[in-house]
Amino acid sequence: MSDRVDDEGELAAAVEALKVAEERVAAALRGYLARDPVTGRPVHGRIGRAAQITGWGEQRVKEVVTPELAERRRARRAGAEVTQR
Repeated sequence: MSDRVDDEGELAAAVEALKVAEERVAAALRGYLARDPVTGRPVHGRIGRAAQITGWGEQRVKEVVTPELAERRRARRAGAEVTQR
């Protein structure tokens, strides 16, 4: 039983460390993918490069940088699930 409690504690600590690290990656991504201050447009090619660096998909990178995008996609999916039932 003690081993199981130790394993659960280790798992909880690892999950917490992962959340902290993921937040640091998200903050770095927001800086890396910031829009050009002159044109206001995204810097060309950086989303794909960020996906390569992080190992995440391009959509996840976009959603991390623009949380509103993730919310819109979730709302669309939820709406589609309701109409399919």
